[in-house]
Amino acid sequence: MNKKDSVSDNIIFFGIDFGLKKIGVAIGQNVTKRASPLKIIYNKNNNINWEELDQIIDEWSPKIIVVGQPDVKTENSFIKALNYFNKELARKYSSNVKIIKFSEVLSTEESKSMYREMRQNQEKINKKYHLDDLSASIILQSWLNENMIS
Repeated sequence: MNKKDSVSDNIIFFGIDFGLKKIGVAIGQNVTKRASPLKIIYNKNNNINWEELDQIIDEWSPKIIVVGQPDVKTENSFIKALNYFNKELARKYSSNVKIIKFSEVLSTEESKSMYREMRQNQEKINKKYHLDDLSASIILQSWLNENMIS
C-alpha cells in the first residue's frame, strides 16, 4: 500500500455537543479510534453559527457527524432548537456526510469531572479545551468505542 492509499483510507469523524450559546466540536478518525476536542463555535444572538460550522466541515471533510442527544422525555425550547439543528444539519450535509444521533448522557458531567481533575493535578490546561468541546469529544469517543472494531 502506498502513502496515498493509506491517507485515502483515513476517515474523519466529528462529534457535536449542541448548545444554544455554544457548539462543541470534536474530531476523530478511524486509524487511531480516538476523539479530541477541536473547536467551540459561538452562536450569534442565539442563532446557529452555520458559517463557522460550514468552514470546519469544508476544511476537514468528515464522513460522519455524531450529534449528542440528551435523554429527555419532554420537549422544551432547548429540545426544539436541537431538533431544528439536527434537521438543518441533515438538510445541508446528508448528501456527503452521514449524520448520527447518539446519546450524550453523562458527557457534560464527565467533561466537568475531567476538567476538575486536570486542574487538581495542576496540569497545564490549554485554553481551547473547554467543557463544550470536551463534551463533544466524550460523545464522539463513546460512539467510536461502540462502533469501531479493533
